[in-house]
Amino acid sequence: MADARKRRINRLKFITNVFIKHGFGYVFSSTPLVRFKRFSENRINRGVRLRNALEELGTTFIKMGQLLANRPDLVPEDIVVELKKLQENVRPFSFEEVKKILEEENLLNKFEHIESRPVATASIGQVHAGYVNGRKVAIKIRRPNIDSEVKTDIEILKKLASILDRYSPVKGIVSFSDIVNELANVLLHEIDFRFEQNNIKKLKKALVNKEVIIPDVYEEFSSDRVLVTTFIEAKTLNTLDVDSILQSDRLRLGKKLINLYLSQIFEIGIFHADPHPGNILITNDHEIAFVDFGMIGKLTSKEKENLSNLLLGIVLNDKKMAIRAFKELGIIGRGIDTDNFYREVENIFNHYINQPVASIKIADIFNDVFKLTFKYKLKIPEQLVLLGRTLSLLENDIAILKVDLNVLEAILPYVNRLILKNRLSKLKAANILNILFSYFNLFELLPKRVETILDKVEDEELTINIELKSLDKLLQRMERLANKFSLSIILLSVSIIIAGMTIGGLLSPALYKTILSAWYLWALRLGILILIVLIIVMLLMIIRKEK
Repeated sequence: MADARKRRINRLKFITNVFIKHGFGYVFSSTPLVRFKRFSENRINRGVRLRNALEELGTTFIKMGQLLANRPDLVPEDIVVELKKLQENVRPFSFEEVKKILEEENLLNKFEHIESRPVATASIGQVHAGYVNGRKVAIKIRRPNIDSEVKTDIEILKKLASILDRYSPVKGIVSFSDIVNELANVLLHEIDFRFEQNNIKKLKKALVNKEVIIPDVYEEFSSDRVLVTTFIEAKTLNTLDVDSILQSDRLRLGKKLINLYLSQIFEIGIFHADPHPGNILITNDHEIAFVDFGMIGKLTSKEKENLSNLLLGIVLNDKKMAIRAFKELGIIGRGIDTDNFYREVENIFNHYINQPVASIKIADIFNDVFKLTFKYKLKIPEQLVLLGRTLSLLENDIAILKVDLNVLEAILPYVNRLILKNRLSKLKAANILNILFSYFNLFELLPKRVETILDKVEDEELTINIELKSLDKLLQRMERLANKFSLSIILLSVSIIIAGMTIGGLLSPALYKTILSAWYLWALRLGILILIVLIIVMLLMIIRKEK
């Protein structure tokens, strides 16, 4: 216990000294961590200096930097630019350590052969090729002692964050506790391979009808430290010789990749949230495969609809739709200057509205939104951050393929279909049917009533003691009933048209224009005009007769 405490204290001192060495002493100067010292705030090249400090501190801090690189709502732009350059320059651990871990998990004898040279290396673990029952498998092994190192660092960071949130001069700008909590959530899942195993199974089930290769998991050979899956013979997107592939094949591949991700996001609601070019594999037959399932995103139906409204509002210059979506996404909180905030939101929309859709990058939209939330100290929902990161990486993947494709243009059909589906589901058909059935009931009763009246007329014609006055009243009653019958037919037509217009009104303007051609609209307008004239004539006739 004492050794663990001593280790944490030494690690905390090391972390503090590294940050001071790289010029961030001012962050700690007003805290109990650094006493009797004052440091001038140096903002020159602070992004570069922070990147160097994080790389020196190792795995946990590199992961934190990579996480923050996708959080412009928490971190200033100049720092984000540098954090995106963070690289995991980690050396592979020895094959002897690989065998030791497999032996501790009682798995070493399960494999017929394991290649000593890793096929992939990262800060959390590395992958070796092996064979089970003659089949080639990928064996992912967690780096030795990485779990205890990460957990120790997270404990230290949580204590450090609580101190900085109280004493740091930037405490009102950045919430260190929020950053550390998000980092802990990501890292603790990544170091437990059982979490990734569950993600693979979830995504494989969700994408069963999609054209994508997802490896099978060998559960009997997997644990929290080892993950064994089928081996996919393919090249990663970032090692692919793109220029050797025909332009037409690259175009098909790009469209396939875009549609694959957009269908995950807007149709299924669960998506592979780390489409880094190293995690996208391309086979010789140009099939797409995913690897590394440490992060998957999930969107509820409501989140998908609000996101669709936000994007569609920008494209269609519908500021009310976009701002309403902003609210529904939970971005706008209490206690902010809403007038100024909405004014800046409109400025963002005006910027994109004046551009052709094909030139707009989805990453730029998310970055502008995130910058705005940073300025107003608002918190972006975690799933929206994951989504922004995923779409940004997807645009980078498309750029690697060197094809003229725009992700936002591809999104619009998905957005329109989603909005149409959601709004039609909210339409209560029973309300429209009740109106129509009420007229059907009227039609059912009218023939009987007319027949009764005619029977009376016949009887009265056969009766000698019939007064003409009574006959006049009866004829007037029949005429009024006939007028009502004619009016009912017209009103039924109006109801049907209104029902059609109601359904049409549920479509987004973009989809509405797509579905309804010009001649159809003019025909509808002419029909409505004739109907209005008939109603006016009928009403005048009724009024005239009543007089």
